Amino acid sequence: MASTIRVLDESLIGKIAAGEVVERPASVVKELVENSIDAGATKIRVEIKAGGKQSIVVTDDGSGMNREDIALCTRRHATSKMASMADLFRIQTLGFRGEALASIGAVAHLVIESRAQEDEVGTRLVVEGGIEREMHSMGRARGTTIVVKDLFFNTPARRKFLRSVDVEARHVAQTIIHLAAGYPALGFELEREDRQVLNYAPASRRERAAELLGIQTAPVAELLDLAYEEEGLKIEGVLAGPEHCGRSKGKQYLIVQGRPISSRLMAIAVQRCFEGLLPEGHYPVFMLWIDMDPKKIDVNVHPTKREIRLANEGQVIAAIESSVRKSLRLPDVQSFVYAAAPMLRPDSTPRFSETSSAASVDPVGERDVSMRVGEPASPVLQRLSTSGESEIAATHDADDQLALTFVAPAAAKVAIAEDAAMWQVHNQYILVEIANGLLFVDQQAAHERINYDRAMSQIDGVAGASQQLLFPIQLEMGAADFEIFNQVRDDIAKLGFVVRDFGARTVLVEAVPTELDRFGEGDVFYQLLNDVRDGQHSGQSWREALVLAYARKASIKKGQKLNAEKIAHLIGELLKVDSPHISPRDKPIMARMRLSDMERLLQKL
Repeated sequence: MASTIRVLDESLIGKIAAGEVVERPASVVKELVENSIDAGATKIRVEIKAGGKQSIVVTDDGSGMNREDIALCTRRHATSKMASMADLFRIQTLGFRGEALASIGAVAHLVIESRAQEDEVGTRLVVEGGIEREMHSMGRARGTTIVVKDLFFNTPARRKFLRSVDVEARHVAQTIIHLAAGYPALGFELEREDRQVLNYAPASRRERAAELLGIQTAPVAELLDLAYEEEGLKIEGVLAGPEHCGRSKGKQYLIVQGRPISSRLMAIAVQRCFEGLLPEGHYPVFMLWIDMDPKKIDVNVHPTKREIRLANEGQVIAAIESSVRKSLRLPDVQSFVYAAAPMLRPDSTPRFSETSSAASVDPVGERDVSMRVGEPASPVLQRLSTSGESEIAATHDADDQLALTFVAPAAAKVAIAEDAAMWQVHNQYILVEIANGLLFVDQQAAHERINYDRAMSQIDGVAGASQQLLFPIQLEMGAADFEIFNQVRDDIAKLGFVVRDFGARTVLVEAVPTELDRFGEGDVFYQLLNDVRDGQHSGQSWREALVLAYARKASIKKGQKLNAEKIAHLIGELLKVDSPHISPRDKPIMARMRLSDMERLLQKL
C-alpha cells in the first residue's frame, strides 16, 4: 500500500504558517511596527489604503538593515533577537520568532527598502507570494520602509473573510493606539487614504494616557496616579475617577514590558476595586504599565503575542488590586459612590413570570426568575412582539394571591381618543386613558424612539434644522476622538451640527440641532463621540452608533417635568413612528393595564 503521508512543499508551508501570524491587515501593521520599535525607531508612520487590504506602508527611522540582513529577513525563523535557548527565557523585544516577514511575504506582494547607518546606500528587496523577485541597491535615508500590497492575493478564501474597509481600518487604528500606549516616548502617525487620522508626538506616560483616554474623559488634573514597586515588580498607571467611567471596556489598557496584552484576570482585578462605585453596565477607565523580570514572563504562548503567562501572576494581580484601591482612597473619590438600589423586605419579595400569546409562544415554557431576598430590585424585561401581546405578571406570595397583569400592546392595537386624559407620574411616566384601561408610557424611551427615527431620516434625506450659537465653541479632541469625528463628520452635519476645522484636532462648533437645548460648553459633543466609540465596541456601525447616541442626548430624561402640551405632543409623535412600543435600545416603551384588572384589584382589597 502506497504511503498517504507526504511532505508539504515550502510554498504551502509558508501559507499555512502565515495563517497563524497574519489574520487581517491589522496583524500586518502590528508585526511591522513592532519590528520598527525593536529597531530603535523614534518615529513610525503607517499608511493604509482600503483598510489595508489594498496597501500598507510602514516607514521608520530605526537602525535599518544592511544588504546581508535584508537577504535573510524574509526567510522563516531568521531573526536577530535570539541566538540560543537561553535567550527565549529573557526576551525583551516585541518580536523574536523570525516569522513575521516570511509570513507576510507568503501571502502578499512585499517590498522592503532599508539602509543601515554605516552603509552609503540602501537595498531594495521585492518578494511576491514567498518568492524573491529582485534585490538591488538604492539611495535612501537611514531606516526602513516596508510596503505590503494585495494582502491574501493568493489565498482568496482568506481574503473573502476580511471585513469592510471601515472595520479593517478601525482595527488598524486600534493596533496603533495600543502600541502608542506601550511606547509613549515614540512618535506614531497613521494615514488613511492619504489623510492623517492619528498623530502621537513623543510624550510622558501620563501625557500619553491623557491623550489616549481622551482629555475630555477626565481633566488631566483629575486623573488618578497609581504606583507600586516591590520585589522586582513595578506598576505605574493612570485611572479616571468613577465619574468618568465608560459603557464599554474600550478604554482599558494593559502593557507588560511595553507589550500591549489582554488579561481578563488583570482587568477583573481593577474592576473589583470599583465595585459599588460604578452604575451597572459601566467599566473603569485605566492604563497600566507593568515591568518585571523578563524571566518571569512567557510571551511564547500564541503567535499574536497578545496572551502571556506570568510565573508570579498571583503577585501581579494582588499588586494591581492593592495599588488601585490605594489610588481610589484619594480625597473626594468616595463622594462618587452610587446609592444602592432599595432592598426588598422578606415579606414582599415578588416573583415575576412571563407568559405570551399564541402568536409568540416561548418554546422554553414558563421560567421562574424569582429574586432572592436581599437582592436589589430590578425589572424583568422581555422584547415585545409586534405580532401579538406579551403579558408580564407580578404575583405576591401572600395569602390573598393578588395579581396585576400589565399588557404591552402591539403597535397596531394602540388607539387613543383626541380628548383622552393624560398625566405625568413621578416625572418619569405618562399615563394615558384608553378605551379599555390605562396606557403606561416611559417618557425617555418614547422620546428616544422619536428622535432615533427622525435622525435616521435626516441622515438618509433632508438635513435637520440648526440653531446658531451666540458664541462658537472651540473643542480640542484627542487623536482617537478626532478619528471618530472624521468618520461621522458628514452624518453629524446632517443632524444639524455646523462644525468647521480650526487647527490640528481642533474644531469650532457654530450651530447645533434644534433638539439639543442643553449643549453647554461642548460636553454633549464629547459625550456623543464617546458613545459612538462605545457603540463601535458593541459591534454597531459608525452611523448606527452615532444616531443612537444622538437620540439619547436629544431626548427628554427621567425626572424632567412636562406640561400638558408637551405630554400630548410626545404621545402624538410616538404614535407616528413605525415601532412605538420598542425603544432603539430594545427596551419596552409602553404597557397597558386593562380596566378589568383594575376592577379585580379593587374587589380584592
